[in-house]
Amino acid sequence: MDLFTGIGSVLEPFHLLLMVVGVFIGLIFGTIPGLSGITAVALLVPFSYVLGAEAAIIMMIGVYVAATCAGSLAGTLFNMPGDVMGAATARDGYPLTLQGHAGRAISIDITASAVGGLIGTLLLVLIAPQFLRIALRFGPPEFFALALLGMTSVASLASGSLIKALLAGTLGLLMATVGLDPVSGAVRFNFGLQQLQGGIDFIPAIIGFFAVAEIFNSLYRGTGRGRYTAKDIEKIPRFALPSWADLRRTRWTMLRASLLGNFIGMLPGAGSTIAAFLGYGTEVQLSRNPERFGKGEIKGVAAPEAANNSAAAGSMVPLLTLGIPGGAVTAIMLGVFILNGLRPGPLLFRDAPEIASSVFGALAVASVVVFFVGLLAVRLLLRLLTIPFEVFSTMVLVFAVVGTFAIYNRTIDLWVMLVCGILGFFAKQYGFPVSALVLGLVLGDIAETGLVNGIGVSRGSWSAFLSRPFTIGTLVIAFILLLLPLLWAYLGRRRRRADTAAPVERAERSSTADEQDRS
Repeated sequence: MDLFTGIGSVLEPFHLLLMVVGVFIGLIFGTIPGLSGITAVALLVPFSYVLGAEAAIIMMIGVYVAATCAGSLAGTLFNMPGDVMGAATARDGYPLTLQGHAGRAISIDITASAVGGLIGTLLLVLIAPQFLRIALRFGPPEFFALALLGMTSVASLASGSLIKALLAGTLGLLMATVGLDPVSGAVRFNFGLQQLQGGIDFIPAIIGFFAVAEIFNSLYRGTGRGRYTAKDIEKIPRFALPSWADLRRTRWTMLRASLLGNFIGMLPGAGSTIAAFLGYGTEVQLSRNPERFGKGEIKGVAAPEAANNSAAAGSMVPLLTLGIPGGAVTAIMLGVFILNGLRPGPLLFRDAPEIASSVFGALAVASVVVFFVGLLAVRLLLRLLTIPFEVFSTMVLVFAVVGTFAIYNRTIDLWVMLVCGILGFFAKQYGFPVSALVLGLVLGDIAETGLVNGIGVSRGSWSAFLSRPFTIGTLVIAFILLLLPLLWAYLGRRRRRADTAAPVERAERSSTADEQDRS
């Protein structure tokens, strides 16, 4: 578990080639609205059989880091962010572009992303061993509690209705029960289909939920139409390094946002989007001139970019040390580990320490590669915005079908991909978070195995779950996370009622005072 060993592994010619290719793929998918890094990572899952776990994870991390950075590029230049987290950067990045400082905005955007990624990686290397010491003491009850925490945290942090998030997670859990019972080995819920005796395969389900559903959703909503012309792209500087003055002005902003983003990333379900907006909001609160934000403040570009890239590194802490994914991308990576016979958690550092080191090294190298490739290729990347989205969507769908079928050459996998794609499309249309559904599917086996084995250890009672401090604490935190959305909604209603009642009360006091004056 050594950072420099991991960097050395990533710098091997084949691994470095995969890293650079992954960075280009991530930049492309992150730049184009309607696509995302999640879509790209999901499409790479079939290649993990050919590449192996280490090479596949290195490539996926390149995609993940690059897409996290690229989501803000189109937002900064055209006010058309490639993802939700890019909207935070666009608040000040786009005004800078309108003021004629596009090169300045892009240079700080990419620099802050690289700085956040490097700081997040260093924090990961320092924090992961501390988590590992705790995780080595875990048994089935602790893993059940952690799996429950992972699902409830995503449900509580999902936008929209808490009920919809819980229903989506429950559906994922039900899908995880199809096939063999992990304890008894009995076949269940396979609908009489022999092809489903082994359960719903992870790869076609993930590709369906993320890649196919996202394409369906974007085509339905018309995302990507009305793109920019080549003349718009020509106005962008070919290459721009950040000035020394901007680096001095934003150095503490990048550090604060990176520390905050890394902490947010370690929380299951929080993710880079929340980190970006919290990083931006915190900088506004700390500023002596908050009125400058939203009008082209360079710190408003640096803060969300440093925060969301540091959060990407932080999200690896629960995945590697506890085996619990905190979001959609880490859930996909967990599936890649499992498909290659590896189980993230305490034993990963004993049985395959080179994998953990490669993750550390890949995060560091990816941040550096993104910095140079992003600055050199920004105009080339943004030329993609002139191409109709329908062209990309067709390519992605063909790639999804070929990648899904090529693994086992089974028609059932194509049907699973299609059904999951349609299910994911309708989930998006009606406000059900797909990430909660996928986490339910991924964590269902961990939760069920921990629950059944925990009850078995205590000979049929719940004492194993009620006598361990960590298990009790984790279950309490999961319960609190479920209640938080209800609390925020209640406080929001009270605040709105107070805001509505305030003018009425002032009018009543004014009329009373007028009557007293007349009397």
